[in-house]
Amino acid sequence: MLSALAVLTACVAWWAFHGDQTRQAPAYVLSFALAFAAYLVALGASRGLSARALRLSIGLAVLWRVALVGVPPLMSDDIYRYVWEGRIQLHGGNPYTWTDRPEAERWLPLRDETWRLMNHKGYTAFYPVLWAMAVRAVVAVHDSVAAMKAFVVLCELLTFVVLARLLASRGAPRERLLILAWSPLAIAEIAGGGHNDALGMLFVSLALLALESGRPVLSALLGALAFQTKLAPGLAVAAWIRRFRWWHVLAAVGLAGLVVLPYASAGDGLMRSISGYGQFWRFNQTLFVPLEALMGPKLAPLAAGLLVGLTALSLGWFRVEPVAAGLATTAVILLLSPSVLPWYATWLLPWLVLRDERGALLFTGTVALAYLVYPGWLAGGPWQIGWGLRALEYGPCLALAALSIARARQPSLLQSLGRS
Repeated sequence: MLSALAVLTACVAWWAFHGDQTRQAPAYVLSFALAFAAYLVALGASRGLSARALRLSIGLAVLWRVALVGVPPLMSDDIYRYVWEGRIQLHGGNPYTWTDRPEAERWLPLRDETWRLMNHKGYTAFYPVLWAMAVRAVVAVHDSVAAMKAFVVLCELLTFVVLARLLASRGAPRERLLILAWSPLAIAEIAGGGHNDALGMLFVSLALLALESGRPVLSALLGALAFQTKLAPGLAVAAWIRRFRWWHVLAAVGLAGLVVLPYASAGDGLMRSISGYGQFWRFNQTLFVPLEALMGPKLAPLAAGLLVGLTALSLGWFRVEPVAAGLATTAVILLLSPSVLPWYATWLLPWLVLRDERGALLFTGTVALAYLVYPGWLAGGPWQIGWGLRALEYGPCLALAALSIARARQPSLLQSLGRS
């Protein structure tokens, strides 16, 4: 186990020393593969870890994150947009309004290195409104990439606390927390990339804790807040629908609407960029490909959303165990999404702490292959990876998931044969 932790530490040190990895993507993917292999070995060796050893392991996980907070984002420039959108709000702007988009001339005096490094300057805000509130608050404290990274890392560390409570309440081994704490994906994408998925992970974990603590109305409200930070984690809460009363759902919808009010002046701008994202952006997609071929580019995103919603509601209707339902909904979202960026796989991690699913766990490693898009893209090629890489990325994970399902059904099949 110590050798595996040494490899993980060395990989984090490499990332911290080199910072932006986009121009050396093959080397980054290789280092990530080494880190992920060490992670799997360490998880296997962690069974029965003592309380003291667990505390030391969590402390090391925190140090890995601290080492990456002050360095430039590793493989994505999304965090510059977070800082920019927080900044313009402090100057009276609405990030969802067309006249307040990053390239708008009214913001010329605010342009600096953050603005220069930001992506898609012609787009208004992509993210739900609770995230907009969060970035405004962070920038009000300190206008910097490091402060934004520190905030998302804090969200992740709070998620550790919530998941530890859930593990204790379920009587599950406490060392399962290391599935998130030691995850190279979480380390690289949250501390390393500063991605906002950490806030959605926190709210959905809190919603699950409230549900399992017998407070369904609080769970529904927290689910609404999860949805207003990142859509996918919030959608997973819909898979618990029959565990809520009608007025719980109504209260959640009301809260979600209330949170939107400060930005309501943007009108249809609230959905402009996310709608464009679904209609025009394609990357690393799988089941969305046949869906788009069947329905066309305009209707396919709507059909994918409908299928995700039906999946969640069906799981809820049959009262599937909450973690299993959340994990299944998240997996369907990833399979039907028109664009699957590596940090999207962090949505799986809170569920995996609480439930074994080897295929999903493997995907949190293989998804890094998507970063091999960079060499071709930087040379002027399309923002897409070929089906060969996608087969390596998804194929083993789907095979493991199918094997798990087959094994789960085997006892009931044997029982049926015995009865016959």
